[in-house]
Amino acid sequence: MAINEWWTTDVEQRFWMEITDRDDLGADLIAPMTDGSGRSYWGYELITYVQPGDVVLHWHKTLADEPGIVGWSQATGAYEDTNISWQAHGTVGRAKGSLKPRPAWRMPLLHYTSLTRPVLISEVRRQERELRKALAELETQYPEGRLYFPFGFSDKRELRAQQTYFVKMPREVLQVLGLEGLEGLPRPKRSTSSDGTGHPKGKTGKRGDSGYIADSAVRSAIEWRAVDLAVEAYELHGFVVTYTGASKPYDLAVEKGGDRRHVEVKGSSGAAATVELTHGEVNNSRVTVPTDLFVVDGIQWWREADGSVKADGGDVRWWKDWTADDEQLKAIRFRYTLPAGGK
Repeated sequence: MAINEWWTTDVEQRFWMEITDRDDLGADLIAPMTDGSGRSYWGYELITYVQPGDVVLHWHKTLADEPGIVGWSQATGAYEDTNISWQAHGTVGRAKGSLKPRPAWRMPLLHYTSLTRPVLISEVRRQERELRKALAELETQYPEGRLYFPFGFSDKRELRAQQTYFVKMPREVLQVLGLEGLEGLPRPKRSTSSDGTGHPKGKTGKRGDSGYIADSAVRSAIEWRAVDLAVEAYELHGFVVTYTGASKPYDLAVEKGGDRRHVEVKGSSGAAATVELTHGEVNNSRVTVPTDLFVVDGIQWWREADGSVKADGGDVRWWKDWTADDEQLKAIRFRYTLPAGGK
């Protein structure tokens, strides 16, 4: 069944919630592309609808004294296809007991922040009447389908978080839970689409438009944003800068007086702990001309109404006199020479 995108008519509905017990809270969103039966499932697929700058709350099952919302992050809005060994944590998922690698989506997150005062399940249950009221009002306002509400109600058991991985967090629920302060968090610039909603046409990183790894327009926008910041930084320090990325195994040649340097520039929409280097880039870092590594991560991107991709923001890290040391390199691809013969 197709996802009911009820939130797209209200640009303030930019909140989501991850329900998890993972140790690396706030690192990313990651979920298999299908359920155990090979069918699409809303509790996983919803992560592909998250937009740049959207806020993801984290419901953790064990981090506090009891389950509850313990922190929040902001989304890059760009995802990649990957694999995951996954077992659903609900009753049915645990009963199946299988743990096999499966195709998955992964979206990096930024700026994880712990709540000074977590919103625990006991507090949520005290607000059950107001939460039921909020749900009823939303169902009246958006009667077309499922709302992916973060909490489940039953006459047979106490209120609890939905038994899934990822849900929509209506801003009305934030207000009930005393988290309305998150509504003031900054967001990236976005153009207004032809339908006037303020959302770009199409969904960021949706299937067929497969995110920042496979989408050349997104990748190019991120890379050029990083290069622009590098040029700005070196010019600010008095260097004459020449772009060389189209013809050399480094991106910039910079010079100030007798100081000549090569600069390798890397950009990422996520929080980069590693970068990919070509054979030429590794070799260049080891030549006699000093080489700097200039990394910009946390770059935010969006699509304009005409389909073009823009990028902004980013956090700069800068390594001067850098060399790609062997012990910090990991081979992820090989070139194999085919033997003679073959039929």
